[in-house]
Amino acid sequence: MANSGHLSFMDVAKELRSAHVATELRTAWSFTVLYRVVSLPISWACLRAGYSPTSISLVGLLVALIAPFAALYLPLGWAPLAVFLSGALFQVLDCSDGTVARMSGKTSILGADLDYFFDIFQHILLYTAIGILADRVLGTAGLWAALGATGASLRLMARLIREQVATRVPQTQPGPFKISELPIAFLSGLTGLIPFGALAGQYTGYVVIALIVYSVADIVDAAMPMTKAPYR
Repeated sequence: MANSGHLSFMDVAKELRSAHVATELRTAWSFTVLYRVVSLPISWACLRAGYSPTSISLVGLLVALIAPFAALYLPLGWAPLAVFLSGALFQVLDCSDGTVARMSGKTSILGADLDYFFDIFQHILLYTAIGILADRVLGTAGLWAALGATGASLRLMARLIREQVATRVPQTQPGPFKISELPIAFLSGLTGLIPFGALAGQYTGYVVIALIVYSVADIVDAAMPMTKAPYR
């Protein structure tokens, strides 16, 4: 899009009515509700300043790297908040880099792949950071951090299964949303709430367990199409 630096804030806000956001609401509603709306002023400012989508993604990576160090080294009174802010701000920037790419016309294969890799890396960092917080709160030595990293590995496995299955099963445009889809849509959209797990205090261990259970459920959901044609 030419002259993207002259877009008004309302021009940028129109993305909330796009097909991309409509699909996101069906598959990851918490990102739209919690992060995409907040990302609009950042997207508008970045478009005005002429920042590239990749530069925003790189800032997001730096923000994500804060989480494990904050969990390890900050005073316990401040560490949970820092981990939460790291996870939440990364998601805001992750929304923003996509908006800037689409509205400026500066989409690229490199930018898309970097965004993909950074997103995976951020999950590893955040899950592990929440585990580190649980270790500090509960007085354990690395157990919960290891379990957090395990949860991230399972989440990655689910993502790989889903993407591999997508190469075998013809992809179609989703039809009108049905009420029967609401429970699955609600559960799949909970992933945007993960940064809030850093604020669970003495219950942080339960958050780590929930992350593992959620990741296992994600694997099962990703593998479900393998029970149908062309697999069967």
